[in-house]
Amino acid sequence: LWGWPGLERVLKQVPSAASASKAQINVQISSVGTAPEKWLDGFFDVLGTTTTGKQPKPRKPSVRVIFPTADEVRRSLDGYRSGSSIHMKLDSQMQKLQLKYMKPLLCTWAGDAKEGDQVREADRRRAAPHIKTFIRFSDDDCNNIDWTLVTSANLSKQAWGEMANKQGDVNIKSFEIGVLVCPQWLAEDGQKAVMVPVFKKDKPEVDVPEDADKVIGVRMPYDLPLTSYLEGEEPWCAERSHAEPDWQGVAWPGFNPRV
Repeated sequence: LWGWPGLERVLKQVPSAASASKAQINVQISSVGTAPEKWLDGFFDVLGTTTTGKQPKPRKPSVRVIFPTADEVRRSLDGYRSGSSIHMKLDSQMQKLQLKYMKPLLCTWAGDAKEGDQVREADRRRAAPHIKTFIRFSDDDCNNIDWTLVTSANLSKQAWGEMANKQGDVNIKSFEIGVLVCPQWLAEDGQKAVMVPVFKKDKPEVDVPEDADKVIGVRMPYDLPLTSYLEGEEPWCAERSHAEPDWQGVAWPGFNPRV
């Protein structure tokens, strides 16, 4: 099982707890490869696959992409140094089009919420992300989880593969590994399990619902609810220089892999 075709085959075995119109898929990565809109649409369609196959377009789950802003990298524990392994290029014509497509989907990593929000804190705001997680929530309040994938794969064609050619072949350039779990796979025969997000601990502290026999917790790497990018915010781009010093007083000259 390789790339997005392998993921699609696995997701066809995962029962979903809600209709796709209520579901939300959180894509949290540390790098975004340059890809056209057609590829992104196709990959997000794959993430919406359930036991009934890909959902028809009007009922696709919503997708949120969690990626740090330049300000979040600047204020992270290691400052700009953290950004040397976080990548999303923004300067070519295709990259600008990609950013335009993704901007409505983008959410901040630190999730510095607006005043008055009821925040469930993961306590990782200042730890710049290198983890990659893909989580389908059965509701847009992110209270129940249909499946969770922790993987080495970022959001890129290299990791997941090109869309299939006319012969049905998929070109994948990277070796990646990951673990995907859904609650029912972790239940005993005849039992029903539910999966919920957990914050700052490993095990859930909630009552088992009347219609379930077991509650499984997924420790979250980011706060909920998510915070969408503001109008002027852009993703961190390691290739760009940043004159404003980070909290350690260091400016960023721009990433140069040859140095």
